[in-house]
Amino acid sequence: MTTTLPLPLAHASARPLLETLSLVPVGPDAFRALGTVPATGSAVFGGQTVAQALSAAGRTVPGDREPHSLHGYFLFRADPARPITYRVERLRDGHSFTSRRVVAVQPGGRGEQEVFHMTASFKRTSRPGAEHQVDMPATQPPHHLPHAVDAPPAHVHPAVIRLLSDLRDAVDVRYTDRSGPVTRVWFRVRELPDDVAAGGAALHQCLVAYLSDLTLLDSASPHHRTGLPNDGQGAAASLDHAMWFHRPLRADQWLLYEQRSPSTADGRALAHARIYTSDRALAATVVQEGVMRPGRAAGRDRAPEEAPEPDIDPFSWAVAKPETD
Repeated sequence: MTTTLPLPLAHASARPLLETLSLVPVGPDAFRALGTVPATGSAVFGGQTVAQALSAAGRTVPGDREPHSLHGYFLFRADPARPITYRVERLRDGHSFTSRRVVAVQPGGRGEQEVFHMTASFKRTSRPGAEHQVDMPATQPPHHLPHAVDAPPAHVHPAVIRLLSDLRDAVDVRYTDRSGPVTRVWFRVRELPDDVAAGGAALHQCLVAYLSDLTLLDSASPHHRTGLPNDGQGAAASLDHAMWFHRPLRADQWLLYEQRSPSTADGRALAHARIYTSDRALAATVVQEGVMRPGRAAGRDRAPEEAPEPDIDPFSWAVAKPETD
């Protein structure tokens, strides 16, 4: 994973997404991001921050190791107009496991501001053992389903659909029929050139880390649990994001993302998900907790005794904590 990620051909629709992972070295174990995808919005998409941090960590580990887990915390909303630098700390280089800590920083009014922390672990891939997995659920194949933007499900937050619309040229996302409180989505990256697709597991894992944040927190909304139409009210923002990679996967092939929310309490929602390959292998597990706030009723002003709201953009997947927190 120490080599630079290859850039795609000029005609590839996934080019902007891949370029975000082609970080530029700016110092010892320090890397700067080249861009933001999507470029619109008031905050950097959280999945991009996770993917870039994983890419930065992977550039400091031996080539025979692949990530098997990551745990990240969103500290402040990242500004898409400012560059993000990822600083990697080498925690451990063991015989089988390698551990890295990544801190993402942006220039701010009072110097640098840390916007994201992540710890990632990498493992040698030559140690087979016993295996088992939870079976992939029966569901509709992706080829018979419309793109999420062409036929948006009524229970999905409109901001999620806007995000998917911004990414449509690079990412294909298709919702299956609802199954109670469970949300199932097929997704893949479009048109990876052959030389890029064959670039190794590291690139695909970074891309899947990006994809894993597209629809996850929305699956915890009450509209997903009830199936009622989503009026676009309310706000959600990621607090943390964790992933475990179990088996090989490819981001340019169809992956089934099964998501559910086991708990929402105290203004926090927990989302749990599994990622399956099209040949029914459980490839990854994802867990995320986020702030989940209902919309304020029309005409209702905040009472003087109410605490100030955090600086949350609806479904921006990033949160800036107020000084009073």
